Amino acid sequence: MMPLFFVFLLAPIAVAIALYRRNPRRFLDGPTEDVPLRLLRWAIGLLSPQRAEWGQAMLGELGHLDGRWRRTRFAISCASAALVMPPWGQAAAGLWAMVAITAASFAIYADLTVHYQLGAGGWFGVGGWIALTVVLLICVGYLLAASALLRRPGIALPGLAGGLFATLVGLALSGFTAVDQVTYIPAGWHRGVAVLAVPAAIGVASTLWRRDPAAGRRVARLAAFSAGLLQLLYATVAVAILGGGGPPDEDGGFTVRGTVTDRLANNIVDLMVSTLIIALVGWAAAALTGYLVRRSPTPAADPFQLRGR
Repeated sequence: MMPLFFVFLLAPIAVAIALYRRNPRRFLDGPTEDVPLRLLRWAIGLLSPQRAEWGQAMLGELGHLDGRWRRTRFAISCASAALVMPPWGQAAAGLWAMVAITAASFAIYADLTVHYQLGAGGWFGVGGWIALTVVLLICVGYLLAASALLRRPGIALPGLAGGLFATLVGLALSGFTAVDQVTYIPAGWHRGVAVLAVPAAIGVASTLWRRDPAAGRRVARLAAFSAGLLQLLYATVAVAILGGGGPPDEDGGFTVRGTVTDRLANNIVDLMVSTLIIALVGWAAAALTGYLVRRSPTPAADPFQLRGR
């Protein structure tokens, strides 16, 4: 568990270093736009093409407003309209789907916490309600990260499809029943498929389809977040079905509360590990594919054809 903890501790530091190397001035100075403008730009990125003009009009209207409170109220109302009013774009529809999946997972997790009285126990002595808060923060972070990727043109559909593909392959390897979810121990070739083949396929396919390694990297990250949330929902439903039943759990002890707590904790660990693996391997595969495509020589023109012209 400790090496895994250090991996997740160093991951944000690595991201910060990458952002600094890309643009040191912006990283140190921070964004020049205020919060209402950033919120409105985020919401406009989720609009369908039919409502693009409305979004630009709202940006112009915001520019004529003074006062932080007035601008904030206007930006919130516009963002709410962008998410609720039809027609939805692919980005908004994808975001709502991920919100529904996350809300279902959290609701089931909260119900299990209340039903099995996990507030007195928890992960490694941490109270169950604190663990529930941690789950909420992780899921909200995933949604925020996914929303930033969904608003990129041409990323929503392949990213969500890639997440669904990774989830289905994982379920095909482990089994679809609730017992399979809590007893699955991957074989060697299963690990190779889940850790290397599937994320690499997502990165390669998205790069070749979009003809852009940057788009391929974004698709791989969105696939990682969507797959993580889908797998969390499926695994949490499996725990809700089994409860403390099924095969005995050696790590959870001999009590029902300990078994349920251990299974829920394993789901969160699997969520973070699978997301990190898909994102990193998919990113690397997309970058390598883009490099190889750029390096591939273009076929030389036939001199006889040129002479005939």
